[in-house]
Amino acid sequence: MWCSLCLHLPANSYQIAFGNIVGGLPEATTISNYNVAKGGLTGNLFPDGTFINRHFKANEFEWYVQDSWRARPNLTITFGLRHTILQTPYEENGQQIAPTIDTNSWYRQRNASALHGEVYEPLLQFSPNGPANHAPGLWSKQKTNFAPRLAIVYAPNEKTSIRSGFGLYFDHYGEGIVNTFDQFGSFGLNNSVTNPAGVYGIEDAPRFTGVHDVPNNGSAQPSAITYPYTYPNDAVSGFAIQWGVNNHLKTPYAEAMDFSIQRELKGGTTLEVAYVGRLGRHLLQALDMAEPVNYADPQGGGDYFTNAAKLSALVDANGGDNQASVPAIPYFEDVFPQLAGYDYLGESATQAIYTNEWAPYRYQLGETSSLADLDFYCSYTCPQGTKFWQSQFSSLYAWDSIGMSYYNAGQITLRHPLSHGLQADFSYTLSKSIDMGSDTERASEIDSNSAFSSIINTWNPSLNRGVSDFDTKQSINASGIWQLPFGKGHPYLSNAHPAVDAILGGWQISSIFRWNTGLPWSGPFDDGRWATNFEVQANGSPTRPVHACPTKPINGDPKLFCGDLNAVYQSFRNPYPGETGPRNTFRLPGYVDLDIGLGKTWTLHEGHTLQLRWDVFNVTNTQRLTYATDFSMVRDPALRNSTPPSDWTNFIQIQGQPRVMQVGARYAF
Repeated sequence: MWCSLCLHLPANSYQIAFGNIVGGLPEATTISNYNVAKGGLTGNLFPDGTFINRHFKANEFEWYVQDSWRARPNLTITFGLRHTILQTPYEENGQQIAPTIDTNSWYRQRNASALHGEVYEPLLQFSPNGPANHAPGLWSKQKTNFAPRLAIVYAPNEKTSIRSGFGLYFDHYGEGIVNTFDQFGSFGLNNSVTNPAGVYGIEDAPRFTGVHDVPNNGSAQPSAITYPYTYPNDAVSGFAIQWGVNNHLKTPYAEAMDFSIQRELKGGTTLEVAYVGRLGRHLLQALDMAEPVNYADPQGGGDYFTNAAKLSALVDANGGDNQASVPAIPYFEDVFPQLAGYDYLGESATQAIYTNEWAPYRYQLGETSSLADLDFYCSYTCPQGTKFWQSQFSSLYAWDSIGMSYYNAGQITLRHPLSHGLQADFSYTLSKSIDMGSDTERASEIDSNSAFSSIINTWNPSLNRGVSDFDTKQSINASGIWQLPFGKGHPYLSNAHPAVDAILGGWQISSIFRWNTGLPWSGPFDDGRWATNFEVQANGSPTRPVHACPTKPINGDPKLFCGDLNAVYQSFRNPYPGETGPRNTFRLPGYVDLDIGLGKTWTLHEGHTLQLRWDVFNVTNTQRLTYATDFSMVRDPALRNSTPPSDWTNFIQIQGQPRVMQVGARYAF
């Protein structure tokens, strides 16, 4: 895999054309697969094109006990206990590898040491593991998943029922995690090594000379390796963006609870009012174990995030002018003293950092790129040593069991049983769901199953807390079936001629109606640059309250916002280091749909029927909009337009489909 356009220069037509002509390959990825030899001490390189076999296996066991006690004729209590044992999935032939140290303790110790002004950045090594190699699994077997259950039913009278319940429910998980780690994180087994972007320019990038002569840019792997394998930590092949595994995962579970009152009304209709709650615990959240730490100044100058935010605010206040004078900030004077006088005699270290790194990068690649220059690439020499980065990885996302969620809902349900040819159900739900992220286990930052709510600040994951991606405030669902009162056995035309009955009798109308408020969205401000995390951009940070008011104006295009769009456009800034920006703060338009079907069934003779149906979906042809243009704003205050682009926050999709009709016939025998 190669890229002839990834040059360390601002992209424009001349540079792109020149890069293509000279065949520059500034960035290359070498993918190597190894076969773990018997004994797990060495690995042999597979020839190119070899099919890679993996046979993962896991054993899961469950048992439960349950009893029911009828305390009174109108009171029943049901209780039980379920125990789930989950073995960690493993590769049964030993083709499995993992870090040799406790990665959970490793990344947590990085943070703890940094907050005390100390550096803890040991290199990660990888060796074969799992039962087939007589070694521990990727994480511990989950043996203590005990889930109690309790349900109470009380009937104060013959028409009223009160129900309540509580239970723990453990997930079955692991397959998606192991699959992702096997493909992207098994270093020393499946190596995908890419030299860091932004190192080579047009002048010094290796040249492409033929399809069989692609330069490796220093990322080629040996034909045989000895375990433990140490991932590269140099500036050519190290400092990589990769995916990892946390060896202290816990089984995700939910605390589910409910309380309901059901009352029978006239005609057999029932009304039910209920509360439903579900609290998620130990949920899987992707966080960056190699994120630059919030290093504290041992001399008392405070922590990195606080002081970096001050410097970023100065960039904004000066309109991005890198020649503006800024006051010295003690933190930068203490941590990077070698930059004092870098450009001229008497220059403070803060001024040098502002001029050469902070102002140029804040509106482009973000402050993490500035920090990488200062602390890893040592662009200005590093006599102080690396304090913020782990030299092997600039980003190493992995699942951790830190997630929590909160779902609370009130429900009203009205049910009319089949009577006089009519059956109908109606339900209304008012709910709220909050979490730290809504990604599935199969998602990751580096494959096609992209993650959308990864933790951006590993050292303060609660900043990701917001309404869930699927949160729906209000929802109405209604359905019904009506047997038209015509034909044999019905009030009208019950004695009609068989031919008339065959035409007019026995028709049935069915209908489903759905309405709900819109889904949340982080808005068109998510191009927030890499201020906090080297791999994932933060959302734009608001400078004043902004609310969405989806409209469909008479003149012009429908947009997410109404009113003074210029004021809205200017209401967000680039996030500061340490910030993640608000998540899911806006609401897209709601959804509404009405479907109706008309059908009739004829009995031709015993065992033979003919059914005719006419279905109409989205009867009203209502086309609610969704998803607005996610415009990448020019965030340099000196360059930003005074008015937003004309297509800013235009809606670009509709929900559902326009009206669709179908006619079908079915003959059954």
